[in-house]
Amino acid sequence: MRENPHLKDDPTEYCPTCLTEGTYQWQGSEHECDCQLQLQLYKHYLSAGIGVTYQRLNWEDFQGDRDILSRVAEYVFEHKKYIQRGIGILFAGSLGTGKTMLANLALKEFVKEGYTCYATTFANTIEMFTAGWYDAEERQYFRRKFINSEVLLLDDFGRELKTKNNLSVSTFDNILRTRIQGGRPTLLTTNMDVDELEEGYGSAVLSLLKESSIVIEMSGEDFRSSSSSRTLQEIEQGETRPII
Repeated sequence: MRENPHLKDDPTEYCPTCLTEGTYQWQGSEHECDCQLQLQLYKHYLSAGIGVTYQRLNWEDFQGDRDILSRVAEYVFEHKKYIQRGIGILFAGSLGTGKTMLANLALKEFVKEGYTCYATTFANTIEMFTAGWYDAEERQYFRRKFINSEVLLLDDFGRELKTKNNLSVSTFDNILRTRIQGGRPTLLTTNMDVDELEEGYGSAVLSLLKESSIVIEMSGEDFRSSSSSRTLQEIEQGETRPII
């Protein structure tokens, strides 16, 4: 609520989908809005760090390899056995292939299952980690979100290797090892391939990643331009996707 002052407790005062009008247009039809549900999902997803764009996407929006989609769906369906054993997913591969989308869709399911979850970028991780050097409250927040969350989504790691930032590398190593020791799974996305990760982080860290993750390597065309066109078309047609 502090970071999103537009939020209200009462769905009659604020609804992120129908804007308290009671109905919204979607897929050519008018739908009655469950404002209470939409507001609660919105708040829970924001608290878990899930961006507004991903809050409204579903599994059908993924345009990539259907076999990969099936593997992720199986992980979500069998979440109890994977999360209990601390097994996450490492999504590796080229830009725009849907790595971040799949990771966020999975995290949304875990939020709805009642797990404590947090999604963040690796750049934000470093910023929040260093903020804790001088502020006890920030330090506690970092530990609660990054270390103690039952499921953590760490998006776009590996970019720091190109800047040769030793702090970034050591921070990632510390988070990963602490979570593995605590049996807490981490969902990771990177634009690097497995060989590049090994070269940048070393065989020891890569071994930890493989031990605690299902490795999914993704390739193919960049789907971001078609996703942008889809969004613009929806806006032009006056349609609003519900939060799901």
